[in-house]
Amino acid sequence: SFRVYVSLMAAAAIVCFLAASWSVSPADVDRQWNALAAFLVLGFVSEASYLRLRVGKAETQSSVAFIPFIASIMLFATGWAALVAAAAMLGVESVVRRKPPIRVLFNVCQIIVSVVLGSWVYVALGGRYSLSSFEAGAIPIAGAVVTYFFVNSTAVSLAVATWYRERIARAWLRIAGASLVYDVVTSLLAPLLAYLYVRLQIPGILFLALPIYFVRHLYQVSLQLEQVNRDLLELMVKAIEARDPYTSGHSQRVSVVAGEIARELGLSSKTVEHTRTAALLHDVGKIHEEYAPLLRREGKLDATEKALMQTHPTRSAELVGTISAFRGAIELAVRHHHENYDGSGYPLGLAGDAIPVGARIIMIADTVDAMTTDRPYRKALSFERVTEELRGYAGKQFDPLLVDVFLRSAAIRALVTARVESQPETTAVSRGGLLQAAALRINPLFASPPPRRAPARG
Repeated sequence: SFRVYVSLMAAAAIVCFLAASWSVSPADVDRQWNALAAFLVLGFVSEASYLRLRVGKAETQSSVAFIPFIASIMLFATGWAALVAAAAMLGVESVVRRKPPIRVLFNVCQIIVSVVLGSWVYVALGGRYSLSSFEAGAIPIAGAVVTYFFVNSTAVSLAVATWYRERIARAWLRIAGASLVYDVVTSLLAPLLAYLYVRLQIPGILFLALPIYFVRHLYQVSLQLEQVNRDLLELMVKAIEARDPYTSGHSQRVSVVAGEIARELGLSSKTVEHTRTAALLHDVGKIHEEYAPLLRREGKLDATEKALMQTHPTRSAELVGTISAFRGAIELAVRHHHENYDGSGYPLGLAGDAIPVGARIIMIADTVDAMTTDRPYRKALSFERVTEELRGYAGKQFDPLLVDVFLRSAAIRALVTARVESQPETTAVSRGGLLQAAALRINPLFASPPPRRAPARG
C-alpha cells in the first residue's frame, strides 16, 4: 500500500541522513551558514514556483528546484546538501501546497534520498564539494545529475503507481518523459550556479536568477501551448460529432483507449502521443458536407453511398496533413485506420505489419467504443461480449498482438467497463443479432470477408 511505501521511503531517508557526511572544511566555516541560508531560500522559491503536470489520472508538479539542489551537492557535504533540499521541500509542501501529512512526508523523504545518493555518486566519481573553490569535473557532475533524476523520478513513479494502481514502468515513462529534455538541458545551470556562488557569493545567485526564471517561463509557455492546441482539436472534434448524437464524445474516448493500448504495448512517449492525436482526429474528414446526410440516416447504405463513406479516412488524412506537425505518423494512422489486418480493409487494402501501428491501435479502440455505445438498433455490449468479438476477429480485422494487449490490461478493462456502465442499460446480443443489426447502420463500415461481418464501428 501507499502507507507502506512511504514508511520504507522514510526509513531510507533516515539511513541516508545517518550515513551522510556533515563535515565542513576550515576554509568554508565562515561561509557555511550564509551559504546554507541562501540556498535554502533559493530552493524554497524555486520549488514554490512549480508547474502542474497531468500524469494519467494523477497530477504531479515540476519545478526548477533541482538546480539549487544539485548545485548544493557541489558546495556542501552530503548531509548539509540534503538538509537544504529537505527544509525547502518541507516548507513548500506544508505551507504553499498544504498537502496531507503523508504526502509531505513522502516528498521530503524522497528528495533526501535523491540528493544523498546524487552526492555519494558525485564524490565517488572524484567530485569535491567546497564553498571556497570550484573543483567539479564533467564526469562527477553528470553522475550526480543522472543519479538525482533517476532516483527522484523512480520514487515519484512508484508513489503514483502505488496510489493509482498503475504499472510502474508506465508511470515512470509518463513522469520522466513529460519533461526529460527540459530537465537535462536545465540541469546545466546547476554547476554554473555553484561556480558563480563560489566566485561572487549572493550576487552570483542573483545573476543566475533571471535565466532560471526564463527557463521555467519558457517551459510553462510550452505546456500551455500544448494544452491550448489539444483543447482546440477537441473543440473541433466536438463540433463535428454534434451532427450525430450517437457519436458524441466518440473521438475523445477512442483517443483515451488508443493511448492506453499504445502505452501497454510499450511504445515511446512520442508514439503514444501521436497515436492519441491520430485517434482524436480519425474521423475529422466527416466535417465535409457530403457525409452529413449519410451520418444522419438510419437505413442501410447503398453501394454508391458506401463507396462515398469509405473515402472518409482519406479525407480525414488530407485535413490532418494540412498541419505540418501532424504529417507523417499521425497522418498515416488516420489514413489507414480502416485497414483490416487480413488486407480486406480500405483505402489501400494493407495487411499485417504494413498497416501503421497507430492505425491498428485505432482500429481496435474505434470498434470497441462503437460496441460499448448505445445504438438505435441495439444496446451497448458488455465487456465480456466485447472480448468475445475481439477474439473472434483477431487476425482478420484486428492485430492479434494488440488484441492480447487489450485483453490483458486492467487499466483498459476499467475504462471500457466504466463506459458500458455509463449507458442506461446493456444487453448481451447474440453474435448473429449484433452483426445483422450492424448491417442496418450507416456509420459503421466493415470489410471482413463474407459470410461473417466484422463488429460495428463508429
